[in-house]
This record gives sequence, C-alpha cells and structure tokens, in this order.
Amino acid sequence: MEFKQFADLVFNQFQQLQKTGKLFRSSVTGDELWDKYLNSFKPGHNPVFRDPNSSAHNDNLDKSFVRRYGNVVTIDENYNIITMWDLQLSEESEYYQPTLRMSELLKSKPICDVFFETYEELNSLNYEKNNKKQEIFRLGIAQNHKIYTQEEATKYGVVQAGQVYQFHHFYGDLNKQFVDQTGKSQAAIIGEFRDNKNVFKRGMDEIPHDTLMLVKDLINQNSLLDGSTHLYKIEKIAPMKVEYDHIQAQYKDNWCWVQSYKLAFAKFRNELIGTLCVELAEGKELNEACQTWNKRVDPANYMKATAPITQKQVKQAQEFVQEQGYEESFNRRFATLADINVDEILHSNVGKAEIKTASVFDKVKSTTPSTRHKRSQFDDVEEVSIDKFMKDILPNCTSIEAFFENKHQGNLVALTTANQKDTKPMFKWDNNFSWTFNGNLAGKSMIKQAVKDRGGKVEAPIRVSIHFPNTTSDYDLHCIEPNRNHIYYGNRRTLHSSSGMLDLDAQGADGDFPPEKRVENLTYSDILKMNNGNYKIYVQNFSGPKIQTAFTTEVEILGDITILNVKSNNKKEVEIGILKVSNGNVSFIPNEQDCEIIESQTVSKQIWNIDTNKFHKVNLVCLTPNHWGDNNVGNKHYLFMLDECKSDVSLRSFHVENLNSDLLQHRKVMEVLGTTTMLEPNNNQLCGIGFNSTVGDELNLKISGSHKRSIKVRFDGLNTKNKN
Repeated sequence: MEFKQFADLVFNQFQQLQKTGKLFRSSVTGDELWDKYLNSFKPGHNPVFRDPNSSAHNDNLDKSFVRRYGNVVTIDENYNIITMWDLQLSEESEYYQPTLRMSELLKSKPICDVFFETYEELNSLNYEKNNKKQEIFRLGIAQNHKIYTQEEATKYGVVQAGQVYQFHHFYGDLNKQFVDQTGKSQAAIIGEFRDNKNVFKRGMDEIPHDTLMLVKDLINQNSLLDGSTHLYKIEKIAPMKVEYDHIQAQYKDNWCWVQSYKLAFAKFRNELIGTLCVELAEGKELNEACQTWNKRVDPANYMKATAPITQKQVKQAQEFVQEQGYEESFNRRFATLADINVDEILHSNVGKAEIKTASVFDKVKSTTPSTRHKRSQFDDVEEVSIDKFMKDILPNCTSIEAFFENKHQGNLVALTTANQKDTKPMFKWDNNFSWTFNGNLAGKSMIKQAVKDRGGKVEAPIRVSIHFPNTTSDYDLHCIEPNRNHIYYGNRRTLHSSSGMLDLDAQGADGDFPPEKRVENLTYSDILKMNNGNYKIYVQNFSGPKIQTAFTTEVEILGDITILNVKSNNKKEVEIGILKVSNGNVSFIPNEQDCEIIESQTVSKQIWNIDTNKFHKVNLVCLTPNHWGDNNVGNKHYLFMLDECKSDVSLRSFHVENLNSDLLQHRKVMEVLGTTTMLEPNNNQLCGIGFNSTVGDELNLKISGSHKRSIKVRFDGLNTKNKN
C-alpha cells in the first residue's frame, strides 16, 4: 500500500470521529505515539532514506501531525474509545502493526481533555490560511514537492538532481464546530471542559439517587426556599445518576466525558442545590441541612419554608413512637390558662428571698388607647433587671400591660402540652409542658448578622444593607446625598462629611463571597451631620445590563428596621427609596413600585392576633416548664402571656433538643416526627412573648399595684439605672 492510500484512510477515519460531535485527547502524549508508530514497523518496512538519521516514514511533517493530532479520539455509544488509527488493514500491510499498536496504546490510557483548536492558533501554523466564514479547516499539509540540487543528490545518493519529487503526508479536515473563534485561549477552553467533567464525576460518585429523590420531595413540599427554580436540575441529573450507576466501572470515566460535554449544569455538585445534596449524602441531619439551605438562599426569612418530611420517614417515626410507648405523649395540643396549676409555677429569686408564685391577671381590662407608641416615649422610664422585677415588683402587682414591639416578633411564644395528663414523660424535665417560639422569622436580622460577620458596622443611627445570595453578579449599593455627594464602591470605607460611609462591598472591589456573605452596607453615624433633604438609595448591577435576580434590603433608623424584597427588572439600576432628613428627624420612603415591604418597625401591624407598637394585657407571667417546680434544666425563659394573643401559623409541638435521653438516641427520627405533629391554629391558646435570660433584650411594662408606673425590664444582666 502506498503511503498516500494510508494517509487517505487516516483522513477518512478522522472525519468519522468528528461525526460524533465530540472529540477528546488521550493522555498518551504525541511523542509517545510517534515513537510507537516508528518502532512498530516490521524489519524492512521502514528503510533508511537519504541518511542514517532518517527513514522512509520518519518525516517532519508526519511527525508534527501525529504529535499534534494523533491522540485525538472520540467515544462511541457504548463508551469505548475510537481512534483515527482504527483502520481495516490487511495483516500483510506494512501499516498494520503501527496502527494496531497505536490504537491499543490510546485505548489503554484514559482521556485527559477535550479537543479544540482556536482560530488564532491555526492561523499561526504553517497550514493553509483560514478565514472565519469557512466550514472546514485543513490540518497538516497533504503533500509537498522538492527539487534536489546536485550537491544534495551527491550527498544522499538516492535522489537525482533537478527532478521533482512529490511527498504525501498525514492530514485532516476539521469541522468548524471544533474551531473556537471567541478569542479565548486553548488552555482556557480545555480547562473549563476538564473542570466541568471532574466536578460532574464527583457529583455522580458522591450523591446517591435516593438523595436526589429526597431533595425533589423537599422541593415539592416547599421545604426549600426558592427550591422550585432548581427542580429542573434535579430532574435532569436524577436519570443520569441511574444510568451512571449501571455503567461498568471501566466505562464510567468515558461516560462522564460524554455526558458533561457542554452540559449547562455539569458543575451541579458545586451549585447551591448540589451542595445540599452532598450535605445530605454525607449524613447531615435533614432539618439542619434544609435550614442551612434556607439561610444561604434568604438569611432574613430562612425559617419560612415548610418543615422537611418524607413518607418513609413519617412511617419510621410513627412505628418507633408506638413501640416505645410514647404515642400519647406525642399527641399534643396548645396549652390553655386552665391547664396551668399556678401553685406549681414558681419563680426563683435572687438572694435569700422566698420563692414567689406566678401572678395571674385575668380580670384586668386594658385601658390603653389604640394609638401607636414610639420607642422614644420610653427613654426616661425606670429600668430594672429581670431578677429585681421577679423578686421585688411582680409579687405586688395587680395588673400588667406589656408593650409589644415589631422587634418582638421572634419573641412570640406558645405553651404546648399533651392531650392526656400523666402520659410518659418525653422531656428532660418531669412535666409534659413545652414551648415553641414564633418560627416564621429568625427573630433577629440575619442580614445584620452577615454584615457583622463581614466586619461591617451595625451599631449606627442609620443603616442600609443589601443582601443578594441568589446571584454572583456584582450588585452595588449607592447613595446620592442632597449636595450631590455620591457614596459608592469607589470611595468605600471613606467617612464623608455627612457621617455616611459604605464599609462593605461584595463581588467586586472587596472580592467574591459565598451566598450568605454577599452583603453591602451603608451607615450614617451622626444624624446631626446630615444635611436636610432627600438621600436617594439605589442599587446598580455592575456585572450586567439589568437587575436579573431579586434581593433583600434592610433600612434601620434608630433601631426600627424595614425589610424590603427588591424585585428583578429589566433596568440596570433600581431605586430602593429615599431617606428624608429634616432638622434631625429621619424617615424612610420606600419605592413601592419596585420593592415589596416584608417587615417594618415604623408602622403598626397585626401578628398573632395582636397589634405591634401597642400595650396589651398580661394574663400570666411564668418561667418556661424546664424551670417549674424543682426542675432546673437548660436556659431559663421568662414568659409574659398576652390577652387575645394566639398563633395564626402552624407550630411545632416539641423541639428535639428538649427530649429525654431515650428519645435523643433516635434524633433523626424525632426531627421528622417534630414536623409531622405540627399544631394547627385554634382559639384556645396560651401565647405571649418570651425572653431568654442569657440574651440581651428589653420589655416596656405598665404595672398597677400600690401605685401605677411604667418600667423597662432588661434581660441582659447588665447594670441598670434609675431615671426619675
């Protein structure tokens, strides 16, 4: 067989490889392949040509082609490697052994990369010149001609001077789909494909199909905030996982190269939804994993999702409870005032004073008008510690009214109990009463905490913070002051004459951050330095032409927080609202066309059937059940149960961390059971506001006894002061 025929067969085979639409490179190097080619000829099939350092098949153009393209392969429908050397040749052919050995070598080694050429690289080679409109690009040089001089003819002895010699070489035609014209480097293109494949394979290895189905169930149950936007990825990945699990081990790597090729979510494992799958696969508790997800997606409202459950888990939980005799204990309801034996509810007092019983005020009518009160009205009231209140003031009270503020939403609490008395104790204390705080909000601003974690300033009279966890785009917070001074990322951490400063930037000047820390923060530390007028607050997408993903904004003025959901739109920037300053008074006017108000402490609203920023009659003051009687288990909470207060959302009837040691051995099952025994709202509830003795907080009270007065009770254990 002449070399031209052989080269044409290789050419045709290379065309067949391209029909699969995906080309790859073997980890066999071009030099290794060329050596295999030359060393595989039988004796006499590769004779010396011209001088001892060359042979009939040792040609520089052929060597260049084999080194550059000889290790290009594809993968067939059965995930076998196919090479351009897979030719149907007679065993007598001089090329039979070289192609056989080259093919065997390539198929014995794994694929290491995809194959692409770049337009710029091809035009730098000594090939045909190209233009960007052509459909086919020639690789190599199919043939060339040479006329030897008399001196060369004398030197080599095998050629004649003046005669034209034609030489044929390896060559190929490359379809334009394998020629990148974006201007990216070949290394960048190939590196991206390689990274995609490696991450894709890790996901296939680490995430079981059962986990994918569990996450699908969680999304359908609304247990994952914004989970529906990720559902299509689960539905695409799940059947791939089934196929991967049935592929023989030796073909898995090739399968991953094929499946990840230009797959939009090849890096599924590293995406938000993939991270959740990995955490569940690694054994993270279901509720904890879901809560972590929700914090990443929306730190301000991460607890608004439905508790995660599956049918299998429900069945397991029910069987365990029945077998262990706890079924009636878990049959629970809201507690009522009639359930409470006042003689058994005691309060520990400071020092050697006697233990006092709780006070009940079920006949006192509230005289508070329905007007909204401002926090400043309580600036000069007497402050007392909770210990002093319980020891010296509460025993002498005949009535109490508590001022319920917007900031107390996370303090809303309900007492729960078992339907039947004397059921098997399920808690770490000796009664079957428990309590549940409002679970619809985290209670404290998670955006504020994220700002604090990043080192931003949160203690300031005025704070504006944005959080954008659902996009990697660079959203920038801006403020135009009345004097046209512009506060933005270009002068971040600069203190302006107005006392304003932008101290945090995300996804830009300060670097990239994970979802929970994509916050920007603007504060004003001295209202008196702020000029009268309007301060325009807006956000601009530095990365693109529009605000493509909704985000959250918090505006805090003298402790009053307004939380807004800023909608996505087709504009590059969106106005959040106006800070209006007038002679030391600051108000916020939101742009309600583009922003949805989620929460606000500047207006009164109704929560759990009672209005915020108003006084409400207190029906009962008590400790949480873990400190009733002789019990002294865990943190102490002080409960102020309010008249007419009742939850309007489903609440957990118990919390796993409060269960006794027997039940805690089955913590995962108990976590699920806690979500299957949710209490639906009804009219018979004992609810109010509760305060942890270890967490700084305050509550304004109006009390009656020997005389009427107003006091502010502090729960932080700090030194208090009297203001008369």
